[in-house]
Amino acid sequence: MKVIIDEAGEIIAKATDDHILIGGHHRLSQAASLGKRLFWRDTGEPVRLDNFFKHYGSPLRYTA
Repeated sequence: MKVIIDEAGEIIAKATDDHILIGGHHRLSQAASLGKRLFWRDTGEPVRLDNFFKHYGSPLRYTA
């Protein structure tokens, strides 16, 4: 399991080794909207948020 932290070292979210979020979805989206820089705790590399916010197909549902 990997941990995503912010610049202050605060845990923001947790993900599997293949980058699937398992916790902290809301905190991750909040940090992204505030422009915080996020890092992987184990390597210190910046987190690429586009991997977490990809949408496959149309996210909108059609209603009558």
